[in-house]
Amino acid sequence: MSIIIGIVFVVAAYLIGNLNFAYILVKFLKNEDVRNYGSGNAGTTNVLRVMGKNVAIPVFLLDALKGTLVILVGRYALNVDEVFLVLGGIAVVAGHNWPVFLQFRGGKGTATSLGVFLVYDWEVAVIAIMIGLIVLAIWKMVSLTSMVGMTMLPIFTLLFGRSVAEIVFAFVLCLFSIYQHRKNIGRIIQGKESKLGQKVKMKN
Repeated sequence: MSIIIGIVFVVAAYLIGNLNFAYILVKFLKNEDVRNYGSGNAGTTNVLRVMGKNVAIPVFLLDALKGTLVILVGRYALNVDEVFLVLGGIAVVAGHNWPVFLQFRGGKGTATSLGVFLVYDWEVAVIAIMIGLIVLAIWKMVSLTSMVGMTMLPIFTLLFGRSVAEIVFAFVLCLFSIYQHRKNIGRIIQGKESKLGQKVKMKN
């Protein structure tokens, strides 16, 4: 595999990440920018609170799918080596979180990260999802669920003795998630974080 193909793959992955389905579907269905509501985030949780589960579920699945497709194409169609595959996975999540076409104001990357890892290492991804669902059932905070689930990725890649590249990959995605949830962390500490099912109002 040539380095040029690897570089093109990573750039393409970032651009694919820019396809923010929270923004696209809310704009199409409501003719509104979802970032003008609630947390100002263009992601599944904000769509759930603004538009309900009938729109939020497709958003989650489509955002996960773009991460899945990047890894599938890189691994099986382009046969890129592991370093470029990891860089592509990081790039698609970065594109979702900081999309150049939306002035770098995107989502928090949970769905896309899970889509990436479900293909890259499904065993670790499934464990992270199951632990996250337990957290959601107990505390009913999507932000806490996301952060705990994403933190499980580096923990279990270490416990399972995965490659250095995969461990670094998992740590980067975890750090992305924590950084994107930094405001949520403050609200959780203050006891002000919204819980599952709460509606939001348009931002002033």
